[in-house]
Amino acid sequence: MRIVSFGGPGGEQPGVLVDDHTILPLAPVLAPLGLPGTDTTHLLALWPTVRPLVAAALHDARHHIARANVRLGPPVPRPGKVIAVGFNYPMHSDAVLGHQTAPTEPVLFLKPPGSVCGPYDPLIKPPETTALDYELELAVVIGRAGRRIAPADALAHVAGHMIANDVTARDVALGAGLHSPLQMQLVRGKGFPSFCATGPWLLMRDEHDERPDSEPLNLRLSVNGQARQDGWSSDMLFDVPALIASISNTMDLLPGDVILTGTPSGCGFELDPPAYLVEGDEIRGSITGLGELRQRVTDEDTALYGTTTTTTRTLS
Repeated sequence: MRIVSFGGPGGEQPGVLVDDHTILPLAPVLAPLGLPGTDTTHLLALWPTVRPLVAAALHDARHHIARANVRLGPPVPRPGKVIAVGFNYPMHSDAVLGHQTAPTEPVLFLKPPGSVCGPYDPLIKPPETTALDYELELAVVIGRAGRRIAPADALAHVAGHMIANDVTARDVALGAGLHSPLQMQLVRGKGFPSFCATGPWLLMRDEHDERPDSEPLNLRLSVNGQARQDGWSSDMLFDVPALIASISNTMDLLPGDVILTGTPSGCGFELDPPAYLVEGDEIRGSITGLGELRQRVTDEDTALYGTTTTTTRTLS
C-alpha cells in the first residue's frame, strides 16, 4: 500500500494511492470510526489496526480524488526526527574522507523537520552557498516505537520506505574545514528549508514483505538528464536492521521518525571539476519500486519574490 500526503504546504492530509492516478483520502474513511485521519504520524502508530479498514475502502469511489488535481506533499509531513547516516557507502565515504578505516558504528546527524518538503517542490537555493549538492537516499520510516532494538527485531519497527534527497550546502557544512571537526556546520549545511525532499509515496512494508530490506534496490539520480548517481542499497556498510539497532541504542525511535540511510557515489562535489546545482537545474531521483522524485532548483529570492535581485528585503 502506498501512503501519500496531499494539500498545501503545512496543511497536508494523508491518503492512499488507489492507482497511479487516484487518491483515497483517509480522513473520511477513519473519522466516522473515531480514528485520526488527518495526521500521518498517528496513522502510522495505529497502522496494524487501520490497515484492514483502509484496504476495505480502497474501491469505494465516493471519496476518490484525482492525483493530478492536488499537490503531493512529503509522505510524512511532520516527522518527529530526521536521522541521517553519513559515510554509509564506501565510494562516497572515500570521496569525502579519503581511504580511511571504515567506521565501526554508523555516523549520525540530524536534519531539522523543517527541511522536509514534497517530492515535486522546488529545491530552494539559499544565498549562503555556491556549492549546493544532491544526495539520493533510501529513507526508512518508523512505525513502531522502540529503544535498544535488536537487529533481528528491527524490521518489525519499520512502517515503510520512500525516496529522499539529502541536500547539502557543502561550503556551509564544511565550516572551518575537515581539519577542524568541532567547527563543522552540518546542521546549517543540511538544514535549510527544502533540503529534505521525500516521496512521492511511502511504500508500506506489508505491500512487499521485506523486499527493500532483503533485495538490492537501484538508486539513480540525474541532473538535467545527465546521469550522476547509480548505486545499489546492497553496497551500504550498515544495512537497515544494523542502522535501527545502532540508532536505537542512542535514542528512542518513534512512529513517524525518518532514517536516511546514506548516499552512493556520484554527488556533484565528486566530479572533476565539481558540478554543483544552480538555478534552473532539474533533479530526478528514483529507487526501485518507490517512484520518482523531481525537483527544480530555484534561488531563494526567486522563490520568495519572483525575482533574482539580491537586494535585502523584509518579509511582512
